[in-house]
Amino acid sequence: MASEPSSTRIAVLALDGCVASSVMGPLDVFAMANLLSQEQGHPAPFSAELVSPRPGPARSFHGLMLAAARVPDASERFDVVLVPAAVGNVESLFAEHAAATWLRGQHERGAKLAAVCAGVFLLAETGLLEGREATTHWGLAQRFAARYPRVSLKPELLLVDLGDVLTAGGVTAYLDLSLHLVSKQASPELAALCAKMLLVEPGRRFQAPYAVHAAPRDHGDSAVLRAQEWLEAHLHGPVTLTGAASAASLGERTLLRRFRKATGDTPLDYVQRLRIEAARRLLETTPRTVEDISLAVGYADTTAFRRRFKARTGLTPDAYRRRFALR
Repeated sequence: MASEPSSTRIAVLALDGCVASSVMGPLDVFAMANLLSQEQGHPAPFSAELVSPRPGPARSFHGLMLAAARVPDASERFDVVLVPAAVGNVESLFAEHAAATWLRGQHERGAKLAAVCAGVFLLAETGLLEGREATTHWGLAQRFAARYPRVSLKPELLLVDLGDVLTAGGVTAYLDLSLHLVSKQASPELAALCAKMLLVEPGRRFQAPYAVHAAPRDHGDSAVLRAQEWLEAHLHGPVTLTGAASAASLGERTLLRRFRKATGDTPLDYVQRLRIEAARRLLETTPRTVEDISLAVGYADTTAFRRRFKARTGLTPDAYRRRFALR
């Protein structure tokens, strides 16, 4: 008589500063998968539990105390370990040496490691991402790239699966990651049923539609700041490198070099980002036509606007409005 397959053992870490939903949410998804599987006459595919790198409860970023079930033994092996999202003091993750060491040990024993949002920083502290692709929250991309230059960061992606290591973008990407794990460790059919029961849109691939362009202004270069202000004031009309350089009292080549160093963009790329951001706000909050919005943000050619909008956000203007309109 064939024995029933053993369940996948999953550990979800409870860490100080974590987002509580990114701890409890995955546990709920795996519990839902178990329930649905048992209702169909099959065994529960998952054994998931809350663990902690140290004794005692962990305090979430908004003060909720998470009482972890236990501190796992150093020799214990899980099939999957999931690191939650964190908010606020990301630097505190760099001091989680015990957790990073335990994660490396789990990986050496064959566990898959998964992390969400800022939790990817802790995963990177193990060294297991060096020379490999990863993603994290789009708003943390610059800080991540600065600390881990040897990681090939893909902030436009919602999920990166390397087989042994998985990384996911923003906080609620724990849903996408958890469903992906259900699909991998159990079956795509069970993952699809879970998504329907939880009213989760499956198959999301990109973070780009959610990313907000925050123009850096604390770079300390007053000339570049003058150029930024000039570009913002002329956003709806023709802009030239000559005009921006004149506003900054710099030569064009000097402005190009200093502007890129301060903002990460050329002046003209900076304008494109600002225009697309303005268009996003209008699509979210007004019924104006795409043609009208195109003109309002400085594009005389609506076709060019549509093309640039999709390149920046991953969606057409009409699809963006359907997803994000506030009306």
